[in-house]
Amino acid sequence: MLINNTHFVLIKKWTIYLFSFNILTASMLLIAIYTEIINGNTISGKSMPLPILFFWLFIYFKILFTPEILYGIPILNKKILKFGSISEENNESSFSINDNWILDDNKTKSNNPDLKLQEKINSNIVSYIQEVDKLSYNNQIFRNPKTSISDVALKLCVPTSHMVYLFKYHSKISFHEYRTQSRIKDSINLIENDYLKLNTLESLAYKTGFASYNPFYIAFKKVTDLSPQDYLKSKNNLIYT
Repeated sequence: MLINNTHFVLIKKWTIYLFSFNILTASMLLIAIYTEIINGNTISGKSMPLPILFFWLFIYFKILFTPEILYGIPILNKKILKFGSISEENNESSFSINDNWILDDNKTKSNNPDLKLQEKINSNIVSYIQEVDKLSYNNQIFRNPKTSISDVALKLCVPTSHMVYLFKYHSKISFHEYRTQSRIKDSINLIENDYLKLNTLESLAYKTGFASYNPFYIAFKKVTDLSPQDYLKSKNNLIYT
């Protein structure tokens, strides 16, 4: 099951931090009591209230400026969507969350299965988006012409219904359109990396998952507003001007 590792790491760090702070506070209190005993004063432990107060004020304001600590994954998801990247355990990982995705689900659900799914997977939506984009743009899963939405779900180890829900309520385009756009983006990346110096456009179509050149041509023109040949001409003109 896919989980939001970012939130897990955040909670883990704060648990360690608060545990360490409580150990420090207890130590300061014991030192205060020991000092009072040595000096013959009444044992109250009140000689360390100011440092402890500053510590707790620091934590209070830290939580105010880090609301995902209190409110959990929904707030964290919005922050991730805003900045478009996450950092996990000091390893920077940036995954595209493009304009096709919708984080806030405002569509009305008329059937009970979708309502139940909403409660079950709502906190994982950003993770799903990131992982689907990663499969598409980093792993080129759609180079296989037979890749379906069930195959994507299988790769993510989640039920197919979760992916159907994702594209139904959190995407502006269908899975079919997303797959086509991913293949065209893949083809453009290959063009930019000089794939066509040794290969043909027809070979590029097969390479990126199209059954033949004709659907590749139609999809390329629909996504870029240019035919593959016109795109190449414009690219070459930019190089030589």
